[in-house]
Amino acid sequence: MKTETRNILLEFDEQDRFETPSKFDYETLVNRVAKMTNELEQYFGLTFKIDNQVQDASFYCDIRIPHELVLKPRPNLGYSVRISNFGGLATINFEEEYSAETISTIKEILERHTFIYVSYDDLDKEYDGQFEDIPTWQIRYFDYL
Repeated sequence: MKTETRNILLEFDEQDRFETPSKFDYETLVNRVAKMTNELEQYFGLTFKIDNQVQDASFYCDIRIPHELVLKPRPNLGYSVRISNFGGLATINFEEEYSAETISTIKEILERHTFIYVSYDDLDKEYDGQFEDIPTWQIRYFDYL
């Protein structure tokens, strides 16, 4: 993992805050996600469903990516942009299954809405932050706890 990426992840690793940071603003995050999802829909001309029925997790939602954008869709995989509760972090699940153009566009839209993209490959590294018993950075910021 690049030092810059690790520093970003450490920046939001607040002690005793497993699910949300101390200054978590739910309403602002909801609005940011809605605006970004609207832009994705406008650009691609497809519906991106927001799945925010999440509890006991360090992430807010999955924005489901339509199968039309997946090169070879497989059943029962969660193709999505996952939004963390921490620092506006975002990742794309199964990134290797989309065209380079699709990934590039999604990342540009994330950036326009001030989300910080972190690749799953970087998140799938050993967690070395403030908590014990968290195996990876992916679980710290983008999973159920």
